[in-house]
Amino acid sequence: MALSFDRSEPGFWLSGLAHVGLLAAGLSAFTATKLPDAQEGIPVEVITDNQFSEITRGEITAAKVQPTPAPRAERVADAHVQRAPGEAKDDVPSPPKRPAEVKIADEEVEPAPAPPKQAEAAKPEPAPPPPPARPDRQEVAKAEAAAKVEAAAKAEAAAAKAEAARAEALKLAQREEAEEKAAAAAEKEAADQARAEARAKAKADADAKAELDRKIKEADAKAKADAKAEADAKAKREAERKKVAELKAAKAKAEAESKARRQAEAADKFDPGDISRLLASKEAARSSGSTGREVQKTASLGTETGNAPKLNPSQRDQIAGLIREQLIKCWQPPIAVQSAQKPPTAVIRLGLKQDGSLSTEPSLMNSSSDPLFRPVADSALRATRRCAPLRIPAQFAPFYQDWKDLVVDFDPREVG
Repeated sequence: MALSFDRSEPGFWLSGLAHVGLLAAGLSAFTATKLPDAQEGIPVEVITDNQFSEITRGEITAAKVQPTPAPRAERVADAHVQRAPGEAKDDVPSPPKRPAEVKIADEEVEPAPAPPKQAEAAKPEPAPPPPPARPDRQEVAKAEAAAKVEAAAKAEAAAAKAEAARAEALKLAQREEAEEKAAAAAEKEAADQARAEARAKAKADADAKAELDRKIKEADAKAKADAKAEADAKAKREAERKKVAELKAAKAKAEAESKARRQAEAADKFDPGDISRLLASKEAARSSGSTGREVQKTASLGTETGNAPKLNPSQRDQIAGLIREQLIKCWQPPIAVQSAQKPPTAVIRLGLKQDGSLSTEPSLMNSSSDPLFRPVADSALRATRRCAPLRIPAQFAPFYQDWKDLVVDFDPREVG
């Protein structure tokens, strides 16, 4: 069984719109979200826990807290000089220099000679020189104090530098941690928003689909109801026509039976002797001649304007039905009115010649506010012009005066 699609049905268009909407929703669901931009890395100097503890270690017995903490140092570390093997076996420190303004005695003591080289070791060693003069204790104390102050200043500077580096590293770490937290929060918020939008979109799509399904079901139900109503109305019209035909047949049959019965009764009562006796009792008829305004010996054959034979109601319905049947076969109603439950009807008046052609232009006899009325009326007028000349049976030719001007109803429901 071949299936046919009627584009005038609403279900065809609703199904197409539903498929297009579902395809657009599926394509939009696969769009990817934009990834966050990459952050530029910042170099950071890292120190160990032991180094940080050494820098920040203090004293319990300290008088006050130093503004720039530094590690404790009792003295300046000795500088060890790496010498080549075979040189001096004993690392003898050089004697401290005496300041220019300090004098131990009236005469300056010459410094001790330099130690002999290894090449001269084979020579006999001379007598040891006298020990150098001991510097003043105050000067030595001052030098040691200056060295301690310088060492403390260097240590404080190193501690301050380390503290600044630690603070900078801490700031950078805090900044990175804050940025990471902000990025994580922004990413979480974006993900939550994307999920919320996806849920809202899915819900909207589901609602739209449900609404579309509901409309499709309503349209299908309405189409089925309209088709059922149309079928019921058509069956009702057919039943009415059949009933009218049966009534006409029954009436004709009853009239025929009544006529036959009357004729039978008249035949039973007929007596030829009564007629002969009646004729014998009457005088012979005598013609006095026809009269007129003037004497005319030749009988007239009639004129075009004379009284023509008249159609009885049954013959009038028959000729009107023949002409209407031919016009309906030539008529093709608009497609839009074929699915309408109550389409409008156009009433057309047409004048015919004896050969069945149009004697005048067909005209519209009714009007309606229905938007489908104008297309129905135009198509009926076109069908009337296209169908001419009409076929007129020869038996109705003498009754031209009765069918030369007719009014025909064009009902779209009668077109199968």
